[in-house]
Amino acid sequence: MARQDRLNWDDKGIRLPAVRAVADQYQCSVSTAIRAYEWLEQRHLVYAIPQSGYYAVQNGTGAQDMDWQEPLDFASAAPDPRVFPYADFRHCMDLAMRQKQDELFLYGTQQGLPSLIALLQKQFADYQVFAGAEQFFITSGVQQALAALALMTFPGGKTKVMVELPTYHNMPTLLESLKVPIAGVRRTLVEGLDWDSLERQFAEGDIKFFYVMPRFQNPIGTSLTAVEKKRLLRLARRYDVYLVEDDYLADLEDSARRDPLWSYDTHERVIYLKSYSKILFPGLRVGVTVLPSALVSGFGLYKRMLDIDTSALSQAALEVYIHSGMFAHHRKTIRSRYASRMKVVHEQLAAHPDFAPFRDAPRTGGEHTVLPLPSGMPVNTLISRLESRGILADTTERYYPAGMVERGREPGIETMLRLNISNVPKQRIEEGMQKIREEISRLQLKSLREGME
Repeated sequence: MARQDRLNWDDKGIRLPAVRAVADQYQCSVSTAIRAYEWLEQRHLVYAIPQSGYYAVQNGTGAQDMDWQEPLDFASAAPDPRVFPYADFRHCMDLAMRQKQDELFLYGTQQGLPSLIALLQKQFADYQVFAGAEQFFITSGVQQALAALALMTFPGGKTKVMVELPTYHNMPTLLESLKVPIAGVRRTLVEGLDWDSLERQFAEGDIKFFYVMPRFQNPIGTSLTAVEKKRLLRLARRYDVYLVEDDYLADLEDSARRDPLWSYDTHERVIYLKSYSKILFPGLRVGVTVLPSALVSGFGLYKRMLDIDTSALSQAALEVYIHSGMFAHHRKTIRSRYASRMKVVHEQLAAHPDFAPFRDAPRTGGEHTVLPLPSGMPVNTLISRLESRGILADTTERYYPAGMVERGREPGIETMLRLNISNVPKQRIEEGMQKIREEISRLQLKSLREGME
């Protein structure tokens, strides 16, 4: 079956012959046909939908990497559209419509579909996030959860939100638009979090929560160690501060020993956020928030105020996608694909130890890293010159609150080139990084010559 039909399965997501039809075609017993499908399922060639049948797994093929004609896009953080599970998810949407049509066109519950929440409880246990069903909320993306958390009143009545510097680029804009006061603490490549500043600001008494990315921080890509996570939790408990953990790349973690901040929390200080945008597609707009018990009621009020409930159709389709095993297969595919690309990045960094930006770049997992740029590097000129050579790249400037950059380069702002591999073909990464190295070197040489004149 695998030899004869695999080429026909490239349409991906198509329904395969029923078990009895396979038995008749190959003149074998029904039990043998079932075992054949089970064998194919174990090898992630097909997947089963209960009471529906077997379907071909999306194989992730598309435009061949070496035939890629578009610019090499190291700037985009969106998932690779060539491996979007379009056909499989469309099937899940259709199945959700058939199975849950009585629920999909009415107002739902503010928490989300109870059946999806029950499924997520089991899935999140794999991430080492254990919580009761009443602590889960399905939101219209993580952005909605951040807005609700920023607006709602926390126990103790504190008002400020602390962010890492640099941080997720939409967070400062969101807080400013909601007129929520912002505090910041630096997180650098060498030193990590500025612990003295963090504790001093916690102690001043007006930080209601600290928005932090312990895993594959955006934009610098580094992760907190277990020791650092425990230290952060001790400070949060001591000064009555909540920690909003954005675990947006949990699905790309390749080490079972790297647990989220939530798993170390024994005093309910952590709010856990999980997005499906990076592993599936951004347009799904489904996020998950897991809350300490004390915040459930207040969060629910603001969630209902913002949108009443999250799209029931998206929730139902995601439930089918996870329950069928398709999500687990797709996650494995994406994790493997991105890991192989990051391996090429690391090989290129190691191949040029005398080139400071490559030498000092963090060897991260996930989907991105950063290149520290020399002092005085004209970043706009660099971006323009790279674009003229078919390379799209981004700096970390926009990951700081706008006022910090507008006031000039304050001490502590590191000028870095952010490189994301999710949309760069593996076979073209070496070429792209060579061009980046050449353009940085040329601008360095030009600056040196001008300084000597």
